[in-house]
Amino acid sequence: MEHLIYGQVKITTNLKGFSDSTQVYFVSSEGPLANTNLKNGVVEITAEIDSKPETYYLYLLENNQPYIITLFIADENITVQGSKEDLIYNAKISGSTYHSQKEILDKSQMSTRLKGDALQKEMQQLQATADWQDKNVQEKYIGVNGSLTKIDKELRDLERKYILENFDLNYAQSLLEFNLCGAESDFYTSVYNKMSKEDQKNDLGKKFLLASKSKKLSKGDTFLDIEIQNKDLETIKLSNYFKNDKKYVLVDLSSVTCPNSNQAFPITKTFSDNNTENLQIVSVLQSPDAETYKHFGKLNTSNWEFVYAENFLNSDDYIKYQENATPTFLLFDNQGKLVDRWIGASSHELKMNEYFGSK
Repeated sequence: MEHLIYGQVKITTNLKGFSDSTQVYFVSSEGPLANTNLKNGVVEITAEIDSKPETYYLYLLENNQPYIITLFIADENITVQGSKEDLIYNAKISGSTYHSQKEILDKSQMSTRLKGDALQKEMQQLQATADWQDKNVQEKYIGVNGSLTKIDKELRDLERKYILENFDLNYAQSLLEFNLCGAESDFYTSVYNKMSKEDQKNDLGKKFLLASKSKKLSKGDTFLDIEIQNKDLETIKLSNYFKNDKKYVLVDLSSVTCPNSNQAFPITKTFSDNNTENLQIVSVLQSPDAETYKHFGKLNTSNWEFVYAENFLNSDDYIKYQENATPTFLLFDNQGKLVDRWIGASSHELKMNEYFGSK
């Protein structure tokens, strides 16, 4: 649904440390709204935007190196100040009625984000060495109990705490649709109970009610059946893939636009080709449209099916599964019972080696 344009934003910058060749883009979730070049750290950007506050980005590009400032603003006159060295976390935004709401959450997450940045650099250095091939080293960072996995959880927990404590703020409301998966049911129930009776009846309210009654599958749980579309865009059931004599069924929840999903596809192919007798793979692809999906549908093999679930990440089926990342892999036995689950391309190869041997 298109938003009506009600007003204009004016952004003035005072940014230190950047060259005059630096390009500056003002971007919404739908794409660029304006662009210009810095001159002595200063630009003035005007653009038509909604009168209601939303998240926008100042995207600075210098020598192909991006620098991003996230803004929560409406049709206001604002000033952005900062230096290149610490722009991401220490840009100063003045003149906005709404951005200060975002800063409450930013401050609560600051120390956790800095720890995460340090761990990311540490992991990247290891990835350039032979040590990274050690499964235990990888698990230390990106495993179920890995340090970066814990950082992600801590950031998400702080965000949900912020939502509950600041429920009436515009920024807290803007985060609701991104918090429908991966939390405890108590969080969903608390959000639903804070909603007005009218909001409880709308689409988002109904999704939070569903989330409060859902839970992530644990080992031994039976798969949840969902409607999907095959390569010919005919509607079928996920349960169709459990009606064979394969020992395992791997359900891959991926997105055609997700870099990690695309990185995992070659890994999946290797194990698919080498385990035709005992492994059935179903990649459930979230895609913006059926045309985008069709390219993948042509890649089907005898034991690896690409199926399409339109808008899956925003669907009730996705909420029922309570998975909030792509790619997510769910390994079931031929009775439909969950054997294991993992997330991401790096974990994918480790886990597939564990169950199907190094090929």
